[in-house]
Amino acid sequence: METTARAQKTIVVLLKDFGNHTATSLSTELKMSRWGMWKILKKLEKENFIMIEPLGSGKTSTATIRLNWDNILVEKTLALSLTQEAFKYKRWLHDFSSLQQEVDFLMLYGSILYSNEANDIDVIGVAKEKKLAKINDEVFRIQETQNKKIHSINLTQGEFKQELKKPNKAYLEAIKKGIILFGQENFIKLIKEIKK
Repeated sequence: METTARAQKTIVVLLKDFGNHTATSLSTELKMSRWGMWKILKKLEKENFIMIEPLGSGKTSTATIRLNWDNILVEKTLALSLTQEAFKYKRWLHDFSSLQQEVDFLMLYGSILYSNEANDIDVIGVAKEKKLAKINDEVFRIQETQNKKIHSINLTQGEFKQELKKPNKAYLEAIKKGIILFGQENFIKLIKEIKK
């Protein structure tokens, strides 16, 4: 895929946001014109990255836009995009690096991403049941190196899926605005299972 930065951002939004998207909602989310968004969507559709499903007939009808999970390049491109996103937060990649081998994926979210004045560091770790205690111990060790309180939520994949299916709005918001520090491929697979 000859992706532009906006095309990459578009498919990341479609991955991370559990709402139904139209060209209008995506153009608002990505702060661009509806016409510019349609150009990107048509290109993504032509390259089989997305499916555009009309919700009515006529030129002004809206359409729902979804990722095309049957195209293997979708997952590869998303993994690259999420990894590039994570590299913008090198400090947190370094500070939480000891968790990389323990978690299926680790998500950093909340005000720490946007403000140096944040009161705490919010993370969600998803891992196998047998690793949860080790992750808690490691977070406690990392806490000793931080001047802000770490608020860590650790769940199994099954528990995390349950929360998303409820839907737990706090978790949906964390996914939408958060950064996947480690385990991008595992995160994508989990979201694919829920959305497909």
